[in-house]
Formats: sequence, C-alpha cells, structure tokens
Amino acid sequence: MSTLPDGICKQLFACFIVSMPLLMAGTTLGWSSPMMEYTLKGKAPVLLTSDQESWMVTLIDVGNVLLSLPAGIMMDKFGRKISVYLTVPITLAGWILILFAQQPWYLYVARFLHGSAMAISLIVSPSYVGEMASISVRGSLALVVELTYASGLLLSYVVGWLANYETLAIVGAVIPVITGVLMVAIPESPYYLMMVGKPEEAARSLRKLRNCSDKEFEEELEIVRLSVTEEKCKGQLTDLLTRDRAPLIIVLTLAALQMACGASVMEAYASSVLYGTGLSPNASAVIFGLFIVLACVPFALTVDKYGRRPLFMASCVGTTLCHVFIAVLLSPEDIRSNTAMDGWLLLASVCGAEFFINIGLMPVLSVIQCEYFPSDTRGLANSAVVFTITFTSTIMLKIYQPVTDAYGKRANFIGYAVITFFGGLFCYFYVPETKGKSFLQIQTDFETYAWWDDKSRRGNYERL
Repeated sequence: MSTLPDGICKQLFACFIVSMPLLMAGTTLGWSSPMMEYTLKGKAPVLLTSDQESWMVTLIDVGNVLLSLPAGIMMDKFGRKISVYLTVPITLAGWILILFAQQPWYLYVARFLHGSAMAISLIVSPSYVGEMASISVRGSLALVVELTYASGLLLSYVVGWLANYETLAIVGAVIPVITGVLMVAIPESPYYLMMVGKPEEAARSLRKLRNCSDKEFEEELEIVRLSVTEEKCKGQLTDLLTRDRAPLIIVLTLAALQMACGASVMEAYASSVLYGTGLSPNASAVIFGLFIVLACVPFALTVDKYGRRPLFMASCVGTTLCHVFIAVLLSPEDIRSNTAMDGWLLLASVCGAEFFINIGLMPVLSVIQCEYFPSDTRGLANSAVVFTITFTSTIMLKIYQPVTDAYGKRANFIGYAVITFFGGLFCYFYVPETKGKSFLQIQTDFETYAWWDDKSRRGNYERL
C-alpha cells in the first residue's frame, strides 16, 4: 500500500488518537441536552429542580475554568502526551458517577470532572496536533480536531434522542476506555522533547511521524531545534505578556469573539430560539450537530489553500448576515406579518449562522493559537484562550434571558450581528496570515513586524 507524502498517514493516525479526548469533551458537553429532556419527562434516575439543573449545567464550566491554567502548566512540565492521557481516567470517573447516580451531588461531581477533562483536552490536543504536523497540512489536520469535537456533540444528541439515560452513559464510558488503549501508540511531541533538552528523543519522535528522505528529515529537525532555543525556553508569564504580547492580544480577542458571536447561546437555547418551528428540542440539537459536522468540509478544503485570515473574514460576514435575518424573523407581529414559511426561514438562518461560525471562528482559532506562540509559552497561551472562551460563554449565557425579557429575543441577535461585524474588521486589520509558514518564520514575523503591510499599520500593531 502506498503512503502519502511526508508521512501524512502517520500524522493523521496520531492526530486522530490525540483528538479522541475532544470527542470525549464533545460527548460530555452534549449530554446535558438529552439529560434535561429525561428530567422533564421523569426518565432520569435523579429528579432535579430547576435550580439543581442549573448547577448541573454550570459545573462543567467551573471545572473548565479552574483547570485551564493548571493544564497549560502541566503540559509544559510533564509533556503533551501524559497530560492529555489524564483526560481518560477523569472522564471515565465522571461517566461512572452518572451511570450510578442516586443523588444530585453525583451529577455535580461528574460535571466538574468532565469540565476538568475538557479544559485539558482543549488546551493540550490542539498543541500536540500543531507541533507534530507538517507545515503543508497543519491547518487541514485541525479538521480532525474540529470533527472529533463536533462528532462528540452529535453522538450525545443522537444517542440521547434514540436511547435512554443508561445507554447514553454506557456509550460515554466506552469512549475513554478505547481512547486509553489507542493513546499508547503515539509518540511525545518532538517540540516538547527538544524544549526539555532531549534532542535524540525528539529526532526519534519526529521520525515516527514522518515518511520522508533523510535530507528533508534533517531540515525539519533543524527547524524544530531553531524554534526551541535555550534562550527562549523560559516559559514564564512575563514572556507571554512582553515578548508574545501582540499575538496574545490577537488570539484572546478572537477567543472572546468566538463566544460573543452567539455560538454558545444558540446551542444552549436552541429550543427557545426555534420555538414555533414545530421541532422538538432533541431534533433541534441533532440538526445543530449535523451543521457543525458539515462545516468541517469547507474548512478542510480551504484552510491550507486560501489561508486562515480569509476564513475568519468569510465566517464573520456570513454569521453577521444570518444574525440580521434571525433578528428580522424574530421581530414582533405588529412590525411584520408572519407566514407559514417563517418557521423554516428561522431554522435556515439559525443553522446558517451555526454553519458560518464553524467554518472559521471556531476551528481556525485552534490552528492559530498553536501557530502564534513558541513552545515555551504555548501552554500558558492556550490556558488563557480556554479561560477567555469559557468566561465569555458564561457571560453570554447569563445575559441572554434578561435581555430577552427586557427587549425581546431579537435584541440579542442584533447585538451578535454588531459584534461579529466589528470582529470581521478586526480580522481584516490585525490578523496576520500564517499559511505555509514554519513556527520559526511566524515567530520571526511577529518579532520583526515582517507581515505588516505599511508604516501606518505597523504603528497600530506596536500599540497592541
């Protein structure tokens, strides 16, 4: 059997395995949707009040926030492979608690554990994928990261819709067991091994991930060595806030935009937004999951061909237009006349917004958060990204209902449209293109402002 150039098959296999924790994360996040249906219909072994249900949903974010910083430190201290492997027992313990739950606190602890595992997977898995991938396919391999996460969501939605509480918990518990077995086969990140002073092990790790000539191998190994030099390997917070200040501001702005565009609200309040279309909450969730998965296809076909920046801008433009349509369709009856077609137009607009968010704003961030930072601060930067995403998501979820009660649902979507529009302008003026560049080239560009177009823009960049 023939092999693909640069050992793509080897990289794809390693990428798939290290992305399995994101499949677990998607499954645990999606579990709350069918769980609320089970509770409403009295089919759950633990009956929850509305307040207890709120805590059950929220505690996954609590675990996510509390573990975001330790996860970044841990991946630099103990390595990418060991850190991401920890998600296996943590996630499995959570599913066992759910399966045998008799009191609400079982679910509370399970959700906290799942949030902790999610924080580790969201921080470590994209870093490993970026560090082990060849330059030519680094963006496309992020498809696997996005696809596994989206597939986890969809799996929970579908199993929750077609099966029962116990079956969903058992399916969730089987996934970390399979992940733990498969993860034994992958090597440690060559960048991490070089960073901790193990060049021979780094070479062996890179060789396991490549299928190229000796000359090409030596050239790439030299790029890894130059990207991880002794004088750069401090890994302190001061390095992130001084040397890497500009990329940090860019990435954190995009992280906040990812949730401020309404993504988390549409997923959490799908049944509320789509009220009147005749769809059940579980059916709405499955449709959302399908559109997230479908969005992976144009992302994979374009991210390494046309670049990261065009995808960001296309995502912002498409999302803005869909939010405008949603706001119009959610206008009260005295402003416009409702027709039988309105429900389907609303469904199409909401799914369209979800589609555009997931061709750029969601998946491309996981690519550039790895590309923008050197190995010594990558973990800290990823921790800051996950914290920003979770914090922004929590705010957007908390203010949705008060804004709806005061001004109507459409006011939220008008706000999302305005935020996303200005997010598109930010991407145009401040987000550099990194397609086809090595980590060393990207770091050099940030240090020398080589990617900046003219003097005036350089002045704006320095003010960051």
